[in-house]
Amino acid sequence: MRSIASLVFAAVMTGGPAFAACNADLLSVEKWSAQRVDDQTIEVRITVKSQAQKPIRMLSADFGFKDALGGHVAADTFDRDMTIPANASVTATKKWPMTFERLLKLKHDEVVASTCVRAVLYEDGTKEEFK
Repeated sequence: MRSIASLVFAAVMTGGPAFAACNADLLSVEKWSAQRVDDQTIEVRITVKSQAQKPIRMLSADFGFKDALGGHVAADTFDRDMTIPANASVTATKKWPMTFERLLKLKHDEVVASTCVRAVLYEDGTKEEFK
């Protein structure tokens, strides 16, 4: 299931027709890291800053990594229940199978991280969808 989501996100992040269906500016990547946990697992930490003026209570969003030539490296979905205070940063941690070990091989400055937000539910109950 995760690989299907990764393929869909790869299509989105490569500028396919679905790209217009997300907001790439609401969450910006401040920093990220990847480390090997064991022979089968990588742990990725990604810190994002919300540009929203209100606290986010729930979101439908992905993050992805491209190499310096624009090629897909890895992608995944943020936890839907991740809460983010207004104009604040949070760090998410994900564990992946070694299928994304290229993140460990590339130099940090050869990787571009990005986000794709499809919808958010704010703490005040208002919802915003990007279509």
